[in-house]
Amino acid sequence: MADALPSPVKAEPRLPIEVCERVIEAVYNDEYDFVLTSLATLSRCALVCRAWRPRAQRILFEHVLLRDKHTLYRFAALLDASPELETYVRTLELRGHLHVPYSPAVLFLTALRGKLTNLAEVYINGFDDAEKAANPLPEGEKELPFLPIYRYFPSLLRSISHIRRLDFVDVRFPSFGDFARFLNALPNLKNLHCYRISWAVLGLEPVCMAKRSSHDFRKTFLPNFEGLTCVDMDERGRQRLLAALGPSLRELWIKFPNDPPAERIEHLRGEQEAPSVALNLRPFPCLDRLVCRITPFTHPDQTLESLQDTLVSWMASSDDVVGDLSPTQRCLYLAPVRRSVCKREEFVALLRTIGPVVEPALRRKETTEGDLQDQTSGNTDDRPETNPCRAGLVVTDLGDRLEWEDWWRQAVAECFPTLSRWKRLYVFPTHGGHPEDLWDDHDLTPQDYADRLQAMADLAEARRRRRRSTRDVVKKFLPSRGILMHVRQKRKGYYQPTCLRRTGSRSSSSLRGRRQNVCKTRIYSVSTFNIL
Repeated sequence: MADALPSPVKAEPRLPIEVCERVIEAVYNDEYDFVLTSLATLSRCALVCRAWRPRAQRILFEHVLLRDKHTLYRFAALLDASPELETYVRTLELRGHLHVPYSPAVLFLTALRGKLTNLAEVYINGFDDAEKAANPLPEGEKELPFLPIYRYFPSLLRSISHIRRLDFVDVRFPSFGDFARFLNALPNLKNLHCYRISWAVLGLEPVCMAKRSSHDFRKTFLPNFEGLTCVDMDERGRQRLLAALGPSLRELWIKFPNDPPAERIEHLRGEQEAPSVALNLRPFPCLDRLVCRITPFTHPDQTLESLQDTLVSWMASSDDVVGDLSPTQRCLYLAPVRRSVCKREEFVALLRTIGPVVEPALRRKETTEGDLQDQTSGNTDDRPETNPCRAGLVVTDLGDRLEWEDWWRQAVAECFPTLSRWKRLYVFPTHGGHPEDLWDDHDLTPQDYADRLQAMADLAEARRRRRRSTRDVVKKFLPSRGILMHVRQKRKGYYQPTCLRRTGSRSSSSLRGRRQNVCKTRIYSVSTFNIL
């Protein structure tokens, strides 16, 4: 009877498809160094089973990476065969050798024209020197000095005029006018990222950048613009770009000091002198987020002066009626460019250097003058103290371990005492954009650092005590040595003038003895002062 019954089937546990979809979504990472790995993993996920394919395919085609013209044309053929994939594409990244005749940054407008209706972001990233060495061009092909833009290129940009973000990295344009016309063809652009951007010819200011009317925003350059990043960009071009933007700018990322590319740029006559490195932020009353990436200064005086002028113009923009922002809305962000190029104490020393520049720029001038008058008149108790801070300060992207949190907060608070006192200083020690970018002394612990500082302090104290003991011995030695010399000289009769009068035969020898003794005394006194 038992043999006639069917054997029970062992049920295998299976995860709900919703959980699998969450795992697939977690695979994607849009960071520059992890995009290739993420896309390869998503491709494998799409081949696991039919249940995984829809979600993996949707996420896979949200970020499309094209590295040369061959992948560009294959992707265009894939969209022709499967038109439903066009709606998935949100981000298009063109990465590789861009300064070539068949540059994908130029060909993608004709190959994908009218197909990417939901495209929102475009990344144009050229190879840097290290990537060019790792991925050389085929034999017989040479790189052009700039991006091969033709005369009809701006008109083709209308097919992607709906994008919201545009990134340029290691791109060189034929002229600044080509760069301006590129941006002018994208009226809906809200965010622009420029990193190591240059041009062969600066030329005159383009007509599209000229401000026609301060009231009609529809006729201004990039009317919907909100966020700008200018890092290691040509200084004159950066000044022109900022001057052409309207009051809608709300976020600005800059670097101190700014290191533009080393390529030669042709300027007009009379423009060979170096421009001012300070930025005028007064035309942007709505700018409530200013991010400064800082690195060790090669010219401290010039960099600190430009930083001070930039912050002063930013605070002056809040005096306008349109941009009357409260201190809780305005924030200055300070972050290291790269943590691997310096140690923790070196970055704190850099913050300590810029502290006396940042704090006065973020304080109210009228409050400071009023407090000074009260201190001189002695009426400090009758008047309640007011908050002098006009903006907050955020030190972020430190990317350190949790055990260093207290050390960072205490060290940064010492660099900005006024902001820390009024609780307008915010420190995020564990937050970091790139987890692989570690400090030069990352392996140290706070206890090791404290022990090293204590050892240095003990060594300095030991040296100080040794100097004090040497000085005390010399001070005790000099009076006793002087008494002995005086007694010996009296015994020999050098200070008795009658000795020279009694015997004329001994006068010459006694005189020579006195001269030799005087010379010895002078030599001894000179060596004594050298000891002191």
